[in-house]
Amino acid sequence: MTTRFHVGAKSLKGALSSYAKRFDALEVHLASTKGEGKLKAATLRRYRADVPPHFDFVVVAPPALAALKGGEAFEAALEETLAAIAALQARVVLLSTPTEVTPAQVWRDRIAKLVARLPTDATQVVWEPHGLWETDEAARAAKRLGVVLCVDAARDPVPAGPVAYVRLPQIGAARAYSESSLERVVDSIGERREAYVFIETTSALKECKALRKLTMGRSKKVGGGALVLRPKTAALRVRDDEQE
Repeated sequence: MTTRFHVGAKSLKGALSSYAKRFDALEVHLASTKGEGKLKAATLRRYRADVPPHFDFVVVAPPALAALKGGEAFEAALEETLAAIAALQARVVLLSTPTEVTPAQVWRDRIAKLVARLPTDATQVVWEPHGLWETDEAARAAKRLGVVLCVDAARDPVPAGPVAYVRLPQIGAARAYSESSLERVVDSIGERREAYVFIETTSALKECKALRKLTMGRSKKVGGGALVLRPKTAALRVRDDEQE
């Protein structure tokens, strides 16, 4: 199987057209930040027009949606998220739940109800839990929900499945990932249909190139191997009968 990698940096700095020459995926946060308003539909459509067809956008759900508390704010955030998915032709939507969303059944049920309202025909739902969730417990819950679990692949195993979603966070002021660390990440991802890797260090471009080199070298050895889009840059197994 050929793994198709989509690699992105922590955030967009500068022109999107310049970013797209170096990376091929971007997380788009719909929540407004200090000094900035919400992204308008016209802006999102322009984003899509400014990048090549293979470039992937990830719509990051607003906090009002990820909080899973319902109400008017929740419904407005859901409508905003659905509109952004359509405007960006996004193949991934990321639900990053806060620490208040615990492993309690009430929260599992709320996540399931939200996932049922998100488009899953052409869009992959990714879940990034925070707080009390252990990786293996979250992986079992994600499997039952039919979503992909976002993990730090330098620290935690990547759950089995056709799609992997990996975050490599900045740790410390001068933290960068060595080639051996990136090789372990590639090993943990293994062979699957697609892998999304977001590198949050200040040296993300350098590490992206190193990742490309690793995967391309491996593809030559195995006669196919991993494919990394521009820039040419031990799975956690969950048994079907395993209970949460």
